[in-house]
Amino acid sequence: MIDTAKTFAALSEEFVEVYMRHQPVGATAAGLHDYDELLPDDSPDGVRARTSWLRDLDQRLVASVPWEELPLHQRVDYALLRSRIASLRVDLEDLKVYARNPARFPETALRGVFLLAARPFAPLEERKEPILARLMAIPDYLHEARASLGQVPEVLLDIASEVNASGPAFVEEVVRTLLRSFPGEAERIEHAGGRARAGFLQYQEFLEGELSRRVGGSFAIGERWMNYKLEREHMLSVGCAEVADLGRVQVERTRTLLEQEARRIDANRDWRAQIADARQRHPEPLRLREAYVAEVERARRFTEEKHLAPLLDAPLEVIETPLFERPTTPYATYLPPAPLDVDQTGYLFVTPIDIGRRREDQAHQLEAHNYAALPLTVLHESYPGHHLQLSHANHAGSRLRLLADSSMLSEGWALYCEELMYEQGFFLDPASRLFQLRDLLWRACRVVIDVGLHTGRMSVPQAVEMLVEEAMLDPVAATIEVRRYTMTPTEPMSYVLGKLMLLELRDEARRRQGRAFTLYDFHAALLRSGTLPLPLVREELWQHLPVA
Repeated sequence: MIDTAKTFAALSEEFVEVYMRHQPVGATAAGLHDYDELLPDDSPDGVRARTSWLRDLDQRLVASVPWEELPLHQRVDYALLRSRIASLRVDLEDLKVYARNPARFPETALRGVFLLAARPFAPLEERKEPILARLMAIPDYLHEARASLGQVPEVLLDIASEVNASGPAFVEEVVRTLLRSFPGEAERIEHAGGRARAGFLQYQEFLEGELSRRVGGSFAIGERWMNYKLEREHMLSVGCAEVADLGRVQVERTRTLLEQEARRIDANRDWRAQIADARQRHPEPLRLREAYVAEVERARRFTEEKHLAPLLDAPLEVIETPLFERPTTPYATYLPPAPLDVDQTGYLFVTPIDIGRRREDQAHQLEAHNYAALPLTVLHESYPGHHLQLSHANHAGSRLRLLADSSMLSEGWALYCEELMYEQGFFLDPASRLFQLRDLLWRACRVVIDVGLHTGRMSVPQAVEMLVEEAMLDPVAATIEVRRYTMTPTEPMSYVLGKLMLLELRDEARRRQGRAFTLYDFHAALLRSGTLPLPLVREELWQHLPVA
């Protein structure tokens, strides 16, 4: 048993080390800074090398580790590692995501620079050199990655064009920041910025020229691979058909709750009219960040005073969404602290109003930040949502586990927290409950749309129409949402599926613990395992939670 545990530990560490070497931007995100000056090799040779290594590692893992001999925490890690390898291999070998999605490459380049510029894991003097190295590497990286692309779906080409077009302006931001701090190095800073801008411009010419003549095929991965992801990536025993049925049930159920709540508040106006009125009450555009800062502090205090879950020493800063993230982030999103960094600061990105859009579109964007809905966004992203959960996950154990990123757990937890905070009386405005249910309806629609899009039974316009008509999203936001869904099969459904599984676990804990049950203890035990697929969390839960 000792030899088996050592063998598995070595293979687990090999996965972490080699994966980080293959994915230097992922390494930066994780807080491993050995590769901060590099961008990945996404050329055809680089993709083949990753594929070959994963196949070999999987074979060695199965052949040399009798998993039943491992202690519980390593059995869970073993299952996690097999799941991660399976997920990565199917993307490379079967779905060939590198050949179909030209947005991946500018996103990777931009994220690689952004993480170094935004996270203060070291003084800017030390981060300056890797920032400049990555800026300098962008033209060659994007040029070499082109050769990995084959026929691309039109919607993914459109997304790539919009993401890539944001590159030069983002680079200009970074250059200005460096020039303010290092005016004596203006020439080399400007040179690196100029190379990066040229790289994005050349890639844009490629997108609009050569690649536009290769448009074709579908972004949909098909029912077979959706079912594979559900089984191997999320470890669920349901397929697309059952998931779609569940989604439709949740849409109907949530719509009924919305109608009932609206009648309770005002019997003379339906929920759409009440939400439309509430949308008109919002911060001024220039005070948007200030409103989020105040609400983050209120959510943190409420979580602590209600004794809902342990709070860790992990600061949270509210900043504007970086330019390159804005095409797919209309409102707000969260960047967690790196699990391997000493600094555990998280970042809540708030997307400022886009003055380049039409006045009508600007108004729609601002209305989404209204005072009734803003608390939902904040609790989902900060306390007790993503920031609290992911801060705990950064102390979960092995390095393999620290890198786990199950959306069923992370997004399911954040959606579960919306219901939890309603139950605990967090909402000050009655309309907040309407927005919570409307957002739940939106997430239920995602389940139906996710399956529909990737089985080919729903088109992008039909998905946008469903979000506009059912969940009352504005057309611009709905379009941005659906475009993201085309790139992330099974992620949109994970909010509702994860929340339902967490509620089932909570009910089971209540039954098993009886009077000893407390929300604090349940949440503390749940959060200890990290961001694992929920069936694996359940394996360990009862070890951390005393049963009567």
